[in-house]
This record gives sequence, structure tokens and C-alpha cells, in this order.
Amino acid sequence: MQVVASVLAMLVVVLPLPQAHAQQAAQQPPADTEAALKARIDAAYKLMMEVGRFDDGDAQLRAALLDAARSDLYEFTVESYSNAGATFLNNQILDYAEEIFAEGLKTRAMQQDVAKRADFYLNYAMLKQAEKDNRGFLSMAATATNLYAHYHGTESQELMYATDVLATGVAAIGTIASAISLEQRNLEIAERVIGADDRFTWKLQNNLADMLRQMGAPTRALQYDLNVLEKRTGYYGANHFNVLVSANNTAQDYLDLGKYDEALRYFQQDRGIAVVLKQEGNLVEQADAWLLYTSALSGAQPLNEPTIARLLPLTTDQSYPDILAIKIANLLAAHFAAIGDTESSMSQLDQAYRIAGSKFNLSHPLTFAARQAMANLKTKTNPAAAAADFVALNNDMLQWNSSEVSSAGSRVVAEASRALADDMLYDYARLAQNNASAVPAFADAVRRWPTLENGKRDTLRKLLRMIDPNDAETRHLIQTAMRLSFAYQEVASSGDGSDDKGAVQMEQLQAMDDTLNAKLAARYGFDKIAMDKPLPSANTLLKPNEALIDYFITRKWRADRESAYPLEDERLYAIVTRKEQQPSLYDLGDPRRLIPAARETRMANLRSTRSAQERGAVTLVDLNATFTGLYAGLIAPLEPSLGGADTLFVVPDGKLFSVPFPLLQDSKGASLDDRFLVRMLTRPESLLNAGVDQSFPKTGKALLVGGLDYARGAEKGAEPLPGTRKEVDAIASILHGDHYSVEMLTGTAAGERALRKDMEQATVAHLATHGAYRDEKEGGVGAVNALWQSEVVLSQSGNRQSMKRDDGDGRLYGMELMMWDLSNLDLLVLSACETARGQETFVGGLRGLPTAINIAGAKRSLLALWPVDDAGTAAFMVSFYGHLAAGQTYPEALRQARRDARYGKISGAQDPRVWAAFVMFEN
Repeated sequence: MQVVASVLAMLVVVLPLPQAHAQQAAQQPPADTEAALKARIDAAYKLMMEVGRFDDGDAQLRAALLDAARSDLYEFTVESYSNAGATFLNNQILDYAEEIFAEGLKTRAMQQDVAKRADFYLNYAMLKQAEKDNRGFLSMAATATNLYAHYHGTESQELMYATDVLATGVAAIGTIASAISLEQRNLEIAERVIGADDRFTWKLQNNLADMLRQMGAPTRALQYDLNVLEKRTGYYGANHFNVLVSANNTAQDYLDLGKYDEALRYFQQDRGIAVVLKQEGNLVEQADAWLLYTSALSGAQPLNEPTIARLLPLTTDQSYPDILAIKIANLLAAHFAAIGDTESSMSQLDQAYRIAGSKFNLSHPLTFAARQAMANLKTKTNPAAAAADFVALNNDMLQWNSSEVSSAGSRVVAEASRALADDMLYDYARLAQNNASAVPAFADAVRRWPTLENGKRDTLRKLLRMIDPNDAETRHLIQTAMRLSFAYQEVASSGDGSDDKGAVQMEQLQAMDDTLNAKLAARYGFDKIAMDKPLPSANTLLKPNEALIDYFITRKWRADRESAYPLEDERLYAIVTRKEQQPSLYDLGDPRRLIPAARETRMANLRSTRSAQERGAVTLVDLNATFTGLYAGLIAPLEPSLGGADTLFVVPDGKLFSVPFPLLQDSKGASLDDRFLVRMLTRPESLLNAGVDQSFPKTGKALLVGGLDYARGAEKGAEPLPGTRKEVDAIASILHGDHYSVEMLTGTAAGERALRKDMEQATVAHLATHGAYRDEKEGGVGAVNALWQSEVVLSQSGNRQSMKRDDGDGRLYGMELMMWDLSNLDLLVLSACETARGQETFVGGLRGLPTAINIAGAKRSLLALWPVDDAGTAAFMVSFYGHLAAGQTYPEALRQARRDARYGKISGAQDPRVWAAFVMFEN
């Protein structure tokens, strides 16, 4: 609720008192009985209510409570301390309340099996919240919920109430994603147990809407607020305080969505109810302030001197809602900045920041927004100070965002938190674009944001470089810790882990950390200086003949991210880094211009077929048309920074994962593959491994899969691919010559269990089969994560599409593959259609098989961007392995195979639809 009501004034709780002193004396119970102690406590409360006798009453109350604590009246003692602390809390006498609760916590009664302890801890949690003791609040509230669950049941109303207190408190701290997850589950239980028409259910919906609005998801909040408004109106009547609250909240949703007419309508309803209620306080004045602000924001009310004079006092008047004060301060700040009054603008932004930090938390969307606005204001007058502000803001938002995504349990919430960061990064990029000195820090931000690198995995990367190279056990522990961290983040950000028993849980992460820390402590003694040393930067890792191109998309979102046109603006940047040079930043414009909707449609057509007859049916003209002009948009602007380079490391982002960079041609018809050895990296940190030996191991274990039987009983399944058996047989001959032990899975042998066992032990794994990816726009299943729509088809798969963790369904989904341990794999080849595809996402840039393979730990993977011809693909793969066996490195062998295909040396592969389809990602 965002309305400040006069009814918030609390009265001292006065318990029933004896009717007559004479009667009391005549019936005085023994001193140690519950009745006697209750009478003394009642008398103490009465004494505190009398003018000038507060101290005497407090002393008597404390004495009575101490006597109760010495007794065996455990339930009475706990309840008495709980009520006393709550009474002081309700009257805002926080220090007295703290003394009461602290004393009560130490009593013998609190160590007993007493159900009232749940109430005690919940009241104590509310005090900690009032004291802004976040750690204390979380501890007490969590204990309370555990006790309510124990004594009253996991679906009891007592637990629902306590969970609501915990959730709203967690939201106020700034951990809104966790709060939303808690409240959503709480609401689901309430709707099931007490029903959708219960008033408490409406309260939960109201509070959940508040959280969603704070997170920056007003569209979702509006769905709840409209429902609560309707329910409350029907129950209470049109002119009730609770209806006023819901009308105000609904108006705020429309306000955040920029639908000012609707916002004004509901704020007017708010005002009409306030007039009818005639309550003490300023409810009418609050409604008038909201109406004035909305009119000024929309432009209906000129922001002239009289209007400013009316708005200014509202930013400091504590009888008005904090959120209104923040919004007014931001509006005035923007106005003052527009007329060149920087000092007044900064003053208003500082006011917004102080209110947000005091009311909510320093790690909260509202405080971040104020800091971002202040940094933007400084860009015009003090770019160096602005750059420093953005560095600090970026670090804090990254830490917050990483935590939010990891605890979201909801894709909507995870993407909402990332959208807030997108807004900051959009402004940060504009600063860096005009200030070269800010580019290195921005480049580091660009490195960390795609995977929400908050420092933990960087520490693991440092450890990998510091431990004994021969310490295989510790190395594997570190790699496992990194894999689990990535997998947990991926599942949390996608919201797909709640019902998936195979998904990584927080307990697994903690257990892995404990195991690794114990191992490191036993064998190594790394000091703080060594651990604080940063990872090598890109300009020190690169060779003089190498260049790193890190593409990064920044977005300016509209408030309604679920609308048909959610983006206000989108910018594609490229950061080019060379040896011992500061990175250079290039603004490449709107990526929607580089890859417009028509081109996306052609790309979809390239990858929408399935059968051998249809594969390759798209004409070469369409293929060329799809990628024509991309060299001019993606590479040509970077030429000033590419001189002297013959190797390009490319880190794509979003739609660029679907671009076959080697195929791109300059204005003279020369392909990028002609000019450079192109090496694709899944993320910037992959550069740390790019300098290690890229040679194909001469010995090892190879797993080859092809010639599969897809029939499952009467179900024929996918179309047979006879060329795949010839493909793996030819590769086996090459690898036998290199002293490899070769395991072949053909026919019905390539089930998921056998495949996992062999892949986790292999050096090289090559799967020649069907692959598929279809998002919702391309006929896939709606509201299903892309990692469940990215698949490799195995033996006896039939026509089944389970899209769940099932190792007997004959389909290997990205979400399943992600949990495998492929850290021993030097190379994974998925010689199958569409295995390089995925869904553009806020976290990680792409969600699909490349994501899954990266997380699973394979060092590199060779994947296909679109459906490919069966025979041509087999011939291309044999050529690739032949070059590897001849001693070429992985990137050299792939480049040479492409050249051989282009020059007609590989039968059936000379068509670019074959040789350009394959991309190798280094992890």
C-alpha cells in the first residue's frame, strides 16, 4: 500500500482490568499463579496509561515479566513477553521493545516446546524491521515461519500471515526477487486453501502487486490490482478505505505504464473515496498531489512556477507517500536540468536518493535510479566524476542483479531485474562513447554482465591458474563448482527449477563450496595479496596479430515490456581490444537495422525444415540475401582497430549468435574467412583459455554416434540419416590412425544413459544425428524455456516429445545436457541441424545448446546454425578431422575445411549452405 493514512496512529494495548480494588483484594490469587501474574501485568499497563506514571508502570511490568520467567508457566511467559514487546513497538518506543524482546529471548520458556514462540519471533522480526536491522529481521522472521509451519502446518493461515510479513520485509530490504517468489508461492497456497474470494488472499495479491511495481513490472502488477479493486469494491462497497488503497495502486500501475488518462481516472476515484470517508489526516490532499503530479508529468498541467511551487514542498513533507515524493523529485530534477539549473536538479535527485535509501534500501531499484540520474547529470559538467559514479553504480547493480536472478525462480522477475540494469548500461555506454578514458571500465562491465559475473567465478578462474597443474583432483573440484554455479543461475533466471528434481539447488552449491574450501585449505595457502590480484586483461592476453571484438547490445525499455513494441531504443556496440592498447568502443547503431524483421524471417526459413529432401531446398540467393550487408554493419566500422591483425576473436551477443561470421563479405567480395582466422568465443572470459594449446590430442578416447534407429515400436520417429553412419565410420578410421580408442554407438545403442556415461569419459565426442530448435514464433511450444526446445535426437526416440528430465525418452534436451560433466571433452561435435541456435536472452546472451555445452564444461563445440545436407555434412566433417589429424589446430582445421569446400575439394559441400553452417564456439 502506498497511501499514508491517519489511522496509522497506534494506541497502547490495554488488557481487561478488575472491576473493583476491593473485589481484587478479596480474590487475590497466589503470587506465582498465572492469574496473579496476569493481574500484575494488567495493573502495570493501567499505570503506564496514567499521566506521569509511565516509569512506575514500566518497572512493575518488567518485575512481573521476570517473575513469570522464573515460573514454569512457559506458554504464558512467552505470550506475555511477546505482547509487551509488541505494545512498545506499536507505540514506537523501540528501545523499550528491544529490551523486552531481548530479555524474553533469554528466558527458560523460550527453550521449551511452546507454540507461542512463533508469535514472539514474528513480533520481534517486526521490531527488527522498524529498527532497520535487516539481518535481525531475516533471522527472526525465518525462525517464525519455521515455527508456524511446525506447529500449525505448511498450509495454515498462521504461516501464510508470517510468510507475508517476511516477503514484504524482504522486498523493503531490496531483495525483491526473493520476496516475489515467496509471495507468489504464498498466494498460490492461499488461493487453494482459503479461496480466491477470501480477504486475506486479496491482501496477498495487493502486496505482490506492490513488489512487482517496485521491480519495474507494472503490467503484471496491474493484473493483480484490478482484481483486488473489483473484489474489495464488491465486498466493502465503493467508499471504503481498502478500496481507496486499491484505486491508488491501480492508478500507479497506469502511471508507470505511461497511460496517464487511466491513471488520472483512478486517482480521481481515490480522491472521491477520501472525500466521502472524511477521515482525519490528508487523504484528500494526497489524492490531489497524485493528480497534480500526473497532470504535470503528462504535460496536461504546465510545469510553470506556480505548479513547481505546489510540488516542491511535497518532496519533504513526510505526511505524503515516499514514492510520490521520489517521483516528484525526479520530475523536478528533469525540469531543472532541461532549463540548465544543474544545482537545483542535483538537489532534487539527492532528495530522491535519500528518501529511497531511508525508506527502502541502498540496494533497491529506486535508489539505483536516483544514482543513475545523478551520474547522467554529471556527464555534462564533470565526465570524470560521472565515470566514477557509473563504475560504482555498475558494481552495485551487478551484485544486486546477480543475487536477484539467482533467487528469482521466475523468468519474468529475472528479466525485470535485468531490464533495470539494461537502462543503466544504455546510459553508461553513451558516456563511454564520448569519453575514451571511461572505455576500459565499461569494457570490464561488458565482460561481466552477460553472465552476471559478480566475482565468485572470477575467483575460481584465478584458482585454476594458481594451483599445481598436476593437481587433477582440485582442478576438477574448481571446474565442478563453476559448472554448478552457472547451471544454478541459468535455471533460476529461467524459472524452470521449482519442479525439476534434477536442477541444481542452493544446498548443492554450498556443499560444493565447503568441499572445495576444505581441499584448498589442506593443500594450499594462498594469501590475500595473491587472491586480490586481478585476472589478466584482454590486452595482455592477446598477441600482436590478434584482435578481440566483443559485441554488446544495450537496450532502453518501455515500461510495458510485454507490449508489441517494448523497446524504446536498442544499440549495438563493439569493443575492440588489441595487444597493450586501451580498448576502442564503436557504436554500430540499432541492431534491428542491421538484422531487420525481414532478414530474421529469412534466417528462420533457413532453419525451419527437417527432412533430407527439404534440407538445402532454400535457394542460394536467399542465403546471400540473408547476410548481405552485415560485413558493412558489423566489421567495416572496426577497420581502424584491426590493422595488422590476422586472427579475430569474436564474442557475439543476442541475434549475432545466428550470424556465420566467416561467410560475411566485404565490398570487394572477400570473405572474413579470407582475411582472418575467425575464432568464436561464447563469452569474453573464454579468452583466458584461447592461448592454451589448440592442437588436437594425439591420443584419447573418442565417442562416435551415427546411423541411429529412431523407431520406437510402431512410431517411426525421425527420418533415417544413412550418411551419418558413413560419416562416423570414416572419422573412426582417421582417429584409429591417431591411436584413439573409439567407442561407436549406432542403431539402437545411443540411448541417453549410455551416451552420458561415454561422453563424460571421452576426449572427443561426435554426434551425427538430427537436431532441432524451435521457439514459440517458429512453431515451438509457448512459455517453454529454450533449453527444453533445443534438442539432439537419439536412438528409439519415436515421436515422443516429453520436454522434461527423462533419460529414457531418446531425446537429449539442452536443460539435461547442462547438468552433465563434460569437462574432459576437448571437442564436442553436434553434426546435426540447428544445434548452434537458441533464444536471445537477458542473461548469457543466448539460451540454447551452446549455453548448455558451455555450462557442462566442454572446451569447445562445433555446431550448426541451420539445417544441413546429410551427405555434404558427412564429407565436410571427414575433411575437418583429416586436417586435425594432420596437425592443424582446431580453428585452422575448420578454416581449411571451409576453404576446401569452397574450392570444390569436398564432394557435396561446396554450397555455402553446408560449409558456412558450422561454427565452433570456444568456452
